[in-house]
Amino acid sequence: MLFDTRDRVSWWLQVIAVALSIVIVLTGGLLLGWHSFFGQMTDGDGYDRNQGVDIDDTTIIDGGDTHPTIPVEEEETPDINFTPDPNQTQAPVIRPSALNNLKSNIKNWMNNGEPVRDGNVINILLIGMDNTNLAQNSRADAMCILSINKLTKTINLVSLLRDQYSYIILNNKGSYQKLHHQLYAGPEKLIQMIERYYKVVIDNYALVNFASIPKVIDAIGGITVTLTPAEAYYLKNTCKWNVNPKGDTVHINGAHAVTYMRIRKGGTGDDNGRVERQRKVLMMILNRAKDYDMGKMISVVNTMIPYVRTGLTSTDILGYATTALAEGWLKYEIKQLTLPDGKCAKGFTNPEDGYWYWKVDFPVAAQKLQKALYGKSNIQLASNRTPWI
Repeated sequence: MLFDTRDRVSWWLQVIAVALSIVIVLTGGLLLGWHSFFGQMTDGDGYDRNQGVDIDDTTIIDGGDTHPTIPVEEEETPDINFTPDPNQTQAPVIRPSALNNLKSNIKNWMNNGEPVRDGNVINILLIGMDNTNLAQNSRADAMCILSINKLTKTINLVSLLRDQYSYIILNNKGSYQKLHHQLYAGPEKLIQMIERYYKVVIDNYALVNFASIPKVIDAIGGITVTLTPAEAYYLKNTCKWNVNPKGDTVHINGAHAVTYMRIRKGGTGDDNGRVERQRKVLMMILNRAKDYDMGKMISVVNTMIPYVRTGLTSTDILGYATTALAEGWLKYEIKQLTLPDGKCAKGFTNPEDGYWYWKVDFPVAAQKLQKALYGKSNIQLASNRTPWI
């Protein structure tokens, strides 16, 4: 068999799924960028998505009544089993009263309103995990929503910053932590929390770890990157790259590409810079893939198969691939966005644990995401509302 499917469809269907999924590679990085739409699938059922509500059917009012939907047994102290970035931009310590207000806002917003959907839009969460064992849940080192809008013929790549101060659920206990820690409970729970905060339905997920990315980049012959002076200086002096410390354009292999994607110290842009580099590599892979013939595509796909964990069944893949062929996803315009941005987030140091976080005005961030993906939003923000940040 070409790969072990969740639903164990017949061999010929797998062959068709592989062939048609080649098209998806060319449309938005669904297969190559983060090894997404299909790959190594294990036994079990496919991801059971949240159906949500149609975006025109309801209105979410910031500060409205809360409707608890996520049961928790008790609150626990924040997880301190992570290492803060010592090079992260310093931010003032938030006052205890302001922190309490932020906590209240976060929990109320999480339970206020349902995530919305649009029948013309497909949203897939692409996850890069920092664990070398693909089967073991860990933190999400990268989170990106890949959204295909069949009506506007656009593909949106929306990077979500990791360090958002959030209320998450681990082992049926709630605590305020960084959003990317939710992956410890599995990709389904991470999706649930992103849906609660950003009010969009996520249709499925694909997860890879950074140990697998070098294999894919090597399979396509490496990539060429232009280093900023800060990136070049850091990579030369800290990572011992043979580059011009004032800036350089270099062709790099898979292992070096991962180093490039993950740096965020030495003035290279903190977490925002790292997200931008990850997305830049994604776009390079996508552009390279557009020039490949079927034989090269199959070779690359076979390289990726063992390194993907996804909730998509082979039937899902076949359906998406068939639609991609019929509707010409290859020609869709690709847009990029990072959330939260400077208009809805501000860094702060938490006095409870001493760590750095993004304080996010989630209603504003969610409205931005809905408008980017759907072209409209059901979130109403009062003109006299008090910003969270």
